[in-house]
Amino acid sequence: MALVREDVNFGNIKREADIELLVNYMVQTNNMIAHLKDEQFEMRNEIKRRDETISKLQDDIRLLKKEKRWNMLWQNSLEEDINHTQIAVLASGVINVLFTYFMSR
Repeated sequence: MALVREDVNFGNIKREADIELLVNYMVQTNNMIAHLKDEQFEMRNEIKRRDETISKLQDDIRLLKKEKRWNMLWQNSLEEDINHTQIAVLASGVINVLFTYFMSR
């Protein structure tokens, strides 16, 4: 009864309470959006780091493939040199044996 005498409007009180709830909801929503933006930023950074790591690994793989090819070429070259050296030693050995044979006669 005392509220009616003071002209308290319950409609205004309800509207103010609804507005306060709406403001609280908007503040919570804004906080959640800010949190999600932070997480999105962290995820982007993580993706960038992973992309950089993948790129470095791909570069390493390319270098290893080049090195492997170089090593294979070097090994083939060494094998050819060994074969040539063996032929040269064999030829000089044959010449030495023949020279010794003919000199001893």
